Order: sequence, then C-alpha cells, then structure tokens
Amino acid sequence: MIKSLISRRSPEFVENFLFETFEEEDGRNIFSYEPCDGKVLLKGTDTVCLAVAYYRFMRDCCGAYFTADHSLAYGEFSLPTEKSESEIKAKYRTCFEYTTFSCSACWWSWERWENEIDFMAMNGINMPLATVGTEAVWMKTMTDLGMKEGLALASISGPSFWSWQLSDCFDGYLPQTKKESIDNRLELGRKITDREKELGMTPVMQGFTGFIFRTFIQGKIRARMNKSEEWCLFPSQYQLAVRDTMFHKVGSLFYKNQELLLGESNFYLADPFLNHPPAKRNSAFLAGVGTAVFKLISSRGEDSVWVIHSSCAKPELLLGLPKERILIIDNGELYQDSDYEGYSFIVGTQCNSGDVTAIHGDIAAVSANKFSSGNASVCGVGTFSDGAFSNEAFRQYSYAAMSGDGNIDEWLAQYVKNRYSTDNEAAYEAMMLLKNSCWQGGQPAREHASAICTRPTTLLRHTSIGDSGSEIDYNISDVFAAAKKLLEADGKTYEYELDLCDVLRQALSDLANSVCKKALDGYKTKDVELFEKNTNLFLTIIEDLDRLLLTKKEFSLPYHLSLARELGNDDDEKQNYEINLLSQITIFGPVKDNVLYDCCWKEWGGMLSSFYALRWRAFFEQLAASFKKFRRIPEKTKHQVFDRDVYLGSEFGGALSRIEKEWIATYAPDNDAVGKESTVDVAKELVSKYGANF
Repeated sequence: MIKSLISRRSPEFVENFLFETFEEEDGRNIFSYEPCDGKVLLKGTDTVCLAVAYYRFMRDCCGAYFTADHSLAYGEFSLPTEKSESEIKAKYRTCFEYTTFSCSACWWSWERWENEIDFMAMNGINMPLATVGTEAVWMKTMTDLGMKEGLALASISGPSFWSWQLSDCFDGYLPQTKKESIDNRLELGRKITDREKELGMTPVMQGFTGFIFRTFIQGKIRARMNKSEEWCLFPSQYQLAVRDTMFHKVGSLFYKNQELLLGESNFYLADPFLNHPPAKRNSAFLAGVGTAVFKLISSRGEDSVWVIHSSCAKPELLLGLPKERILIIDNGELYQDSDYEGYSFIVGTQCNSGDVTAIHGDIAAVSANKFSSGNASVCGVGTFSDGAFSNEAFRQYSYAAMSGDGNIDEWLAQYVKNRYSTDNEAAYEAMMLLKNSCWQGGQPAREHASAICTRPTTLLRHTSIGDSGSEIDYNISDVFAAAKKLLEADGKTYEYELDLCDVLRQALSDLANSVCKKALDGYKTKDVELFEKNTNLFLTIIEDLDRLLLTKKEFSLPYHLSLARELGNDDDEKQNYEINLLSQITIFGPVKDNVLYDCCWKEWGGMLSSFYALRWRAFFEQLAASFKKFRRIPEKTKHQVFDRDVYLGSEFGGALSRIEKEWIATYAPDNDAVGKESTVDVAKELVSKYGANF
C-alpha cells in the first residue's frame, strides 16, 4: 500500500519507484533508498519503513517538506547518487494523547486526517492512538442497554470536551445535539483506522475502565457503583463495582461495539484512575479493578495488550497480571524504578499541552531519546502534543527523532533549507538561537506562563494548571534575534511566513511578560510613571500581536471558528460547536464556577484584542482607581487552587466572569481581517518598533 501513499503525496513521481520488502532475522526495522535502473528502489522491513524511506528520499533529493496542514511539498525529481540506509530502533512508535483529539485535531476533515496519517507513516509511527468515532461506540452501547436515544445523546460531550470525557473527567458537557453528527464522527473514525491499518499501523483503541455516565442512573440501569470524587468542580462520576455482573456486561458490550464499528486492534489504552483517586485506597480494591480491566482486554485475543499511562500504573493495580501483556506509556522516569522490573515501556516527548501557543521544549532531550539508554524494558518511543502550527519545528523533530534522525543540528539545517526554500545561513542561525533559548537543555516539561493570557492579577504565577510559571529561564533577546534572523533569511514559502509569525509572537509575548511585571511593580510601589508607561506598552504589545497573528489564518480565531462551524449540520449545531471552541479556550468549565480557566490559552489573532486585552484593560482601570488609596488590592485570593486564584474568589473575579461569559455569547469573528496584511511587512514593522526593548 506504499504505492497508494506515493500516489497521494507525489502522483507524478509514482512510476519512478521500485519497492522491496524484506525481513530481518533479528526483528530490526531497516529502511533504505538507492538508485536502480533509472528509478529509486525503496527497501523496508514493513510498509511503515517503506513510507519512511520514501520521505527520506523526497526530503534529501527533492527538497520535500511538510506544509502547514502536513501535506507534502517538493521540487523536481532527482535520482540519488548512492544508497542511504538507516534503522528505526524502537519496536513501538506512538503519538497523540486523548486531549489531542479535542484540541488541534478537533475540527479536522477527512482530507486533513489523510495528510496526518501519511505524515505519521512517513515519520515511522506504527501504533497511533485512535479515538475518533468512540462517540458512536458509547452511543450504541448505551442504547443496547436500553437507554433512550435522546438521553444517550445528551451524555456525549461536545467535540471540544469529548477527550476529557474519555479520560473519565465528566460527561455530557456542552453535549452533541444531533445523532447525525455522531454518525459522521463514526464514518470519519472508521476511515482513520482503516487507513492506518492499510499502511501497516496498529491503532491503540479505547479501553474500558468501568467508568460510566451519570445517565446510566437516569436511565434506571441497575448496578452497584462506586462514586468518584468530583474532578475540577464537575459532577462526580461513577465506576461500576468490579464484582457486579454489569461490569463485565457493559465492558464486553463496549468492546464488541467498538470492534463492529471501528475495527479490531491488539492494543487498548485504559487508565482507571487517571483523573480520579480510587474509591477505596486498599491494595485489594486496586488489584480487583486491575484484574477486571485486564480480563476484558484479554478476552479480545491472546495477543491483546493493556496500554496504560505511568501516572496510573500503580503496582497494586497491576498485581498478578502477566507483565508481557502490559505496556506503560512513561513521560517520566518510571522505567528506571525497580518496582516495575519486567514491564515494557514507551518513553515519550511532550509539548504544547492543551494546544497552547508556545515555542518551548528541551530539544536536546528529544535528540538523546531515552530509548537509547540501554534499558531493556524500554521498547518504544512516543511524541505527545496537543497542538498544531505553533512550535512546529520542535514537533516535527520529535517525530523525526523516533525514526532515527538523531543529529539535531543537521536536521534543523535541512528543515529550514527545504521548508523555507532558501540557502541563506541566517535561517539556520535563527534555529540555533531558538535551540539555545526556548529549546535549551533543562527546560521544564511544561511551557512557561503567558502574561497576556493570564487571568489578571497583581501577582503573576501561572496561566494554566501545571505550567512552569511566569519566570523565563532563557534570554528573551535571543528569541527576538531569531525573529530578526528569519526576516534576514528571506524565505520563499508560506511555511516560512508561518514560522516567522510564530517566532516573533513568542518574542513579543516574552517581552509582554516582563513589561506586565513592571506595570504591576509600579502599582505596588505607587510609581505612577512606571505604572502608566508599562500598562500602555503592555496593551500596545497585545494589539500589535493581534495584528501580526491575523496575517496567518492558522493563528487566528476566526479561522478556527469557521472550521468548527463547517462541521455543524444546521445553525443550532454550528452555534453549539462555536460555543464548544470558545468555552474550551477561555473558561473551560463548568460555566458557573471553575478551576480550569485558561488551561487551553491561545495567543490568536482576533482573540488577543477582543478578549485578553479586554480583561487586562478592566484590571488596570481598577488598579488606577485604587492607586492612591490606603487599601490595596490583594495580591491573591484567600484560597488558592493549583497555585492560582479561585475563579470567583474576589469581587473583581466575579465581574470578570461576567465579562468572559458575555464575550463567549456575543463574539462575532471578523473573517475579513484574516490575511489582510503581509506577515513579512508587519513583522518588519514590529521588529523595528520593539527592537530597543530587548
């Protein structure tokens, strides 16, 4: 099926290739390309390896690169002068988190998914997570159990939140309203899994953990259940008691329907307590749940494997289960723990959690992947990003490294040469500046906070839950210098402009961080000049960033809202999908009170000026009004959640919540503003304007 991939990606070249599949006695994954009788001979140990060989040839000999939507752009066909051979050392190569499917991939069409699946194959992925269409699996499971269709439909959270429902966080939040949409998701999901299998991949499918929806109670489906603790102010969820016959009945029905609707697999991702602590903390309870979950997975076939995240893989949960049929996705260092000797691990790279717009990550750690540590228990690698468009070079390298591209400097040189269609040394110098700043070694796992997107406070700490805070541990002038170098490089492609926009966005966002702190210092020290100068500069940066980001649709809110609307079947559903997107990137939820606000923040054009600037302007006005008063505005609310202010913890917080909800309800995108100006022209203007501030 490699020929069909080539027909999609470079149809005019398809007859220029010969193919040879072979098997290595030691099970190694080898791929190569070489000249042969005026054509290119692609060799590989399986279809995925042939796909990698094809891409490496196209990249090395035809100047190919992945475009903004991960299709393949390339130049003239040119035969290689010699054989090029390499090896993919990891047995398993995986990608995606649950949340990816409700963030960047939420509104992808089949055409976009075709690009992504081919992109995965060309980067050596052989075991991707697949959850699109699981809405229909749960819908059928509930109705098969006797639940009315309307009640079952109301259980299915909307597209922007379904992934969190699959992680047992909540159910029925901003739910789907049309059965037709569930059917459309199923059709798309089946196309995805079929294509992945066609290319030699084995999708990782959804596993059953025993958690069910609250509508099971409303539907009068009788069973013994354990009530979980509420997650982030959402209503409590329920987990079927493992000794109740309904656990096996519901689980078996779920797997049967999933195989019927989406197809079979050997790998099932099931995290029973990823977001909820167990109802009982004793070892016997955990072992019972683990045994029940594994029993259902093992019923799918003698080769079926339980895939589980390391944060959930407690030793008590896995007690007594066959280690060879458990695969742990490890984003930490669990594979080195003696308690887990004998288990198999996939070690991963994470970036852009929640699809936040940030250039961030430890690129050296990606290059020196833990798979090469020599630890026999590590059998796979993974890259886990919720994002698209921002931080694209880091994301693409995290894929390339899995298929053997270990030299980061050489890879970056090839990346800019092909993607920007330029030999200008300045492009490579820009990448080196990023490598030694926001991609430098020792960067924390999560991105630092964005002052612009932080809910206004006099004490900047975190924008979203779990980020690394507002302290930037690199020289922000290096990021600005990288933007200047990119301008100097004078690239010729759309993707060059996209990366330029992203790098300059990061530089100005970092500048805004320090400017905001100076403004708040002015308030605290009663320095009127310092306060006024920096509040004005901060708000000006936001407006200028909004203008810059509107030059590229990928970094604009109107464009993403248009994608959401396109999936709606009528005006009501289009509006529902708009509310899904706007809620996720702002307050998240629940609507009345929440702790997840700004967890999926976006520095997007059309949003910076209309939402974030609105919040900060209101806050600065309040500070100015109380500037000379003896009573100061408290630095933080009385109580803290995740080291952030309580959403409604102050009078201003309550007023701000009304502003935020009004914005969600009334925001009208200005589609005509997108792409109106030249990215390069605006970037040149802003580099000149802000150069003295770095």
